Amino acid sequence: MKTKKRNLWLTTILILAVLFVGLQVVRDIFREEERRVRSDVRNAIKDAYPEEVKRLKAAYGLEPFESADPSVPHAAPKATVVLIHGLDDPGKVWMNLAPALVKDGFSVLVFTYPNDQPVTESAVFFQQSLASRKLPESITIVAHSMGGLVSREMLTHPELAYADKVKRGELPRVERLIMVGTPNHGSELARFRGFAEVRDLFSLMLKGEYHWLQGIVDGTGEAGIELLPGSEFLTALNSRPHPEDVPMMVIAGVMSDWQVNHIETLGRELDKKRHGEANSAITVMDRMLTSMTRQIGDGLVAVDSARLPGVPLKIVPGTHLSMIRNITTSSNRIPPAVPMIVEDLNQSLQVPSQ
Repeated sequence: MKTKKRNLWLTTILILAVLFVGLQVVRDIFREEERRVRSDVRNAIKDAYPEEVKRLKAAYGLEPFESADPSVPHAAPKATVVLIHGLDDPGKVWMNLAPALVKDGFSVLVFTYPNDQPVTESAVFFQQSLASRKLPESITIVAHSMGGLVSREMLTHPELAYADKVKRGELPRVERLIMVGTPNHGSELARFRGFAEVRDLFSLMLKGEYHWLQGIVDGTGEAGIELLPGSEFLTALNSRPHPEDVPMMVIAGVMSDWQVNHIETLGRELDKKRHGEANSAITVMDRMLTSMTRQIGDGLVAVDSARLPGVPLKIVPGTHLSMIRNITTSSNRIPPAVPMIVEDLNQSLQVPSQ
């Protein structure tokens, strides 16, 4: 009896797995058609409930981050940093970086947006938000995950004409763009973004901010389709040259126990001991371990996906989230990307950190 039940469960799991894989194959074939249908549904519902949608969208935008620490000085800021989150982030990704930047003397603004909508729409909204506020002549952008794609789209899409608007004084000049865990070449795990969307909506429910239209206003999953490797959006974005006069840096996480620096250390130690034929074997092992680590990446984004030609790449230990934030507010751990970003911003200003 137990054997029959176990076989039934195994058969059920196998059937579900086959159906899931089959669904993904079909979705891959018609992914752009699916994206357009999702957008049509969202636009139709927005047209049917214009007032509710307008009210919900008013919650998004560019807002200053105020530190809760009374010891933080309120002197004139060194520079202004704009933080932009990624796909289905419930608002905690900057819990460590934002206070660290404020404490170090930076003015910090946090940009929120309907992150499940098409990335280009988010880029348009980002540019409009920058133009609508009285900002300094120049800003720096720090973006997590998809936020890096939104930023690159805003800076390079020809119809958004970023450079021309800066010359006309309509937009602040972006002095630097730092991308953390950005899937510049896509992520296969974007297929599972539905779980993150549930988490996002649940977070709103706990805050008492949930509305039945929230999942529509936030987008109907178009961004998740655009984040898949080889999408029309990524192909178009990566075919453009990098934005002129905007230095960029990419920070990628590696969650494997075999960190790149560990591999390099092991290689140096073995190099001292190797003789004859061991030379080629150790070289092959080093390449294999490094390749495996880079493919794992931060658990959501592979190192090679984050990489951009001609853009400096820095690797830190951690997952997609743990490299930039802690799980709990009570943790005293310093996420590895935080001091790296603070130091980089200070170096770009050529001033010592506080």
